[in-house]
Amino acid sequence: MHRFQLRTTLCYGPEALGELSGLSGRRVLIVTDGFMVSTPLMARVRDQLGDAIVEVFDQVQPNPDINAVTAGLRAYNAFDPQAVLAIGGGSAIDTAKVVRKLAIEQGRHAESGFFILPTTSGTGSEVSSYAVVTDHKSHAKLPLESSDMVADVAILDPEAVRTAPPRLTADSGMDAISHAVEAYVGKGHNDFSDALAEKSLRLAHQYLVRSFLDGDDMEAREHQHTAATMAGIAFENSSLGIVHGLSHSIGGSFRVAHGRLNGILLPHVIAFNAGELGFAPSGLTPTARRYAALAAALGLTAASQRNLVPALCEWIKKLRRDLEMPASITEAGVNRSEYVAAIPRIAQQAAGDYCTSGNPVPAGTEQLAAILTAIA
Repeated sequence: MHRFQLRTTLCYGPEALGELSGLSGRRVLIVTDGFMVSTPLMARVRDQLGDAIVEVFDQVQPNPDINAVTAGLRAYNAFDPQAVLAIGGGSAIDTAKVVRKLAIEQGRHAESGFFILPTTSGTGSEVSSYAVVTDHKSHAKLPLESSDMVADVAILDPEAVRTAPPRLTADSGMDAISHAVEAYVGKGHNDFSDALAEKSLRLAHQYLVRSFLDGDDMEAREHQHTAATMAGIAFENSSLGIVHGLSHSIGGSFRVAHGRLNGILLPHVIAFNAGELGFAPSGLTPTARRYAALAAALGLTAASQRNLVPALCEWIKKLRRDLEMPASITEAGVNRSEYVAAIPRIAQQAAGDYCTSGNPVPAGTEQLAAILTAIA
């Protein structure tokens, strides 16, 4: 038996922020970063909250670590909120998730719910039970999973992403694409996750570059925002794979945006999972057939089904170029010699990453090291 579950209510489209008016009169803890506090979006949020008693924890940092979570938990316990509202990208959302999880374990529960207002279109965190926290000692990124980290309400207002700069739009968009692709071939894929992954990629195919080129293109912003959430629902109900296992491990040691790493890794991982782009003695491998089906769903064409697999890789590479994203770790600004020296350690960490277990093809440290070497 399989299960497909979506516990989060989605409020989407223009004026979706109006959903926050239901929290008027409640004690609301907002978890965000210092920059967000002074933005027009925060002013709109406060207007919608009406007479709510608001406390803002604004110490969220990129790649939140255990220290940041501890500070957030202290703020939670001191304020004793009735509702938690995370505003921001993956770092703010993950911080809020883990803080709330720890508070529940301590017997303190925000009875009016957990709300997420994402300001990027990519992480899918607004609908997932996952969060990533960095171990500041080992520099490893630790994926966590718990039903206590699932939001009650996700607010997908396109105005919340309107001012996202082009680089952030590209990075988060490629993150969403990698979610959809990995969910489609992951061990837990099913008819429902397939449908959402396909639709997510078709929307991204049409709207991601438009969002990158013109942040005020609100049609593109709205559809790319929903595409990212669809990809999040897909991987929540399927699985991810070694794109994320490797990306988590690289990101723990080198400061490269998660989505940027995913974009570098994705074509190489497709080639590995497909069996050298699908060339197997008995024909296409099962995973290669799924990649080919995904390429066909995107409207890509090729002389044969087998050629659809490299066509999918080329689509990703073209998208990467259109988004002005790097094709290698060196192009991303990482010192090559330092990176190469770290490959054995990174491969070892990636082998133990939670996401790696969902990959459709087994990958040990040797295979992971080969992919890490190929992207140098």
